[in-house]
Amino acid sequence: MNENLQNLRKIVAKTFRKAKRWYLTYVSWQFAVLLFAVVSIFTELSPNFCALVAFLGVITSEFVRWRSDWWKSEGERAKRKWEISDGFGTALDGKEIADWLAARSKNFLNDVAADEIQGSLFDSILPEGPRRAIENTQESAWWTSHLCRRMVIYLVVVLISVLIIAFVGLTISIGALKPINVVQSAATVQNIGGIICAVLVFVFSINLVRLLADFWGFKLESTDILSRCEELLKSADITVVDSMRILHDYQTARNAAPLLPTFVWKRHGDHLREQWERFRPKSE
Repeated sequence: MNENLQNLRKIVAKTFRKAKRWYLTYVSWQFAVLLFAVVSIFTELSPNFCALVAFLGVITSEFVRWRSDWWKSEGERAKRKWEISDGFGTALDGKEIADWLAARSKNFLNDVAADEIQGSLFDSILPEGPRRAIENTQESAWWTSHLCRRMVIYLVVVLISVLIIAFVGLTISIGALKPINVVQSAATVQNIGGIICAVLVFVFSINLVRLLADFWGFKLESTDILSRCEELLKSADITVVDSMRILHDYQTARNAAPLLPTFVWKRHGDHLREQWERFRPKSE
């Protein structure tokens, strides 16, 4: 494999890793804001101080989220180039890659491990051309479909857990209402209600519901792409236009979808690899 292809694979791995880390920082920051909101409920903090912290929190979270999106965009751009080059055999522009790396530090790609770039390898043994490009898209869509389904399950569990906690908290707050001590009961209800509101704001601030919907939508898109690939592979004559249309549709859907967390791939990767080899043996 020439140096340009190797560097492009490393760029894909590094940019997606940075995008995921920035997004994790975004979620962690939102969680810190949640903790501050909970603490402020039980302490007498200055309203001006709380307003300042809220303002800085919003600005910081937006910046961190933007950095995650920016690195994701860079990763998607590099991955599109890799998929086209691997599928159709088109030559890569070494000057463009060198120019991109020149804008980064000298050791930017040095920490990319071998296991990080395994995901950019395809199992197709066909020569470069439209049929190989379709097989590559089929493989990518198959993995995406199953990984997204698992992410949906995880997010549903988290969302249900949060709703149960909010419901239990609301029940406790209602049970705390005692006519004998109205002042104390009102304060308890107010505190618990504030915590519930803070937790729900946290859920929506990290787009938990939207993430669930986006992963489910990407799962459906990938399943549709997978069906189209299987149907097209039955044809004896696959044109470049046919393969490019499917690849473009898949890349567009992936670009709009959230990043799949690394832990999902690590947790289910071995099992899915075993099933993928049964789904499409390399001997084909």
